[in-house]
Amino acid sequence: MLFGKKKCANCQSEYDVVLDTCPACHERDADFDGRGISKKILWVPVLKQILLFVIGWAGLNSISLIIELIILLGNIEMNEIDYYMLVNMIRYLATLGGMVILLWNSFPTFKRHFINWFPYVMGIVGGIAILAASIMCNFFVNLFYTPSDNQNQAIANSMVTTYPILCIFLLGFVGPVVEEFTYRVGLFSFFSRINKYLAYALTVVIFALIHFDFLAKGDAMINELWNLPSYIIAGFLFTLWYDLFGISSSIVAHVFNNLYSVLITIIISNIS
Repeated sequence: MLFGKKKCANCQSEYDVVLDTCPACHERDADFDGRGISKKILWVPVLKQILLFVIGWAGLNSISLIIELIILLGNIEMNEIDYYMLVNMIRYLATLGGMVILLWNSFPTFKRHFINWFPYVMGIVGGIAILAASIMCNFFVNLFYTPSDNQNQAIANSMVTTYPILCIFLLGFVGPVVEEFTYRVGLFSFFSRINKYLAYALTVVIFALIHFDFLAKGDAMINELWNLPSYIIAGFLFTLWYDLFGISSSIVAHVFNNLYSVLITIIISNIS
């Protein structure tokens, strides 16, 4: 398991065992390559990995509950679409802000993950691959059942048609960044310290289930279940791209996928 500290041979500072370079003097660990630790994964301290997931998962949900409580106690009248738009805007921006504050001091240790051009190119390739995989998955599902959009997607589509420009920014860019740091940098990286296969399994399953409506009943629940495979495939491919090419690549792939969905929804609504 990849927990604990190691001592720098040059300055004697102690630093995280998963890092290949001493943060204090920038001396590279000569034995790092022999340990089989991935240099593509964005490694941050263990506590920050845990807090990233807590902020991204529990934070998003708790902010929604707080806003709902304020609206109820204040007896504020608001239609459904405006309510969902307000909730998503506040929770995504607040979560992103919390993550920036949390990672601010760690940025010098991982800025190299964002300066090379190749991961960005592979991110576009990944976005296309995920889109193609989703289309194929939906094709096979439609051979047995024709699902409609699940609740998560239906709400997103309604917001996009009502607030297109805001959704391009919020769902197309902010959402993917928040989710990648939550589930890849937080959840996957933490469990990769224990076991890579466990990290894949937990990240993919949890990522898929956050898009699942557990309160659905009857036909709605059947519809949710038939939509679940596409989220599992997307979660796996986002995680694979992060593992192979790094965080900048998985973010670009996620942005590509979300922007495609948002823009297609806007085009179809305007044509209709």
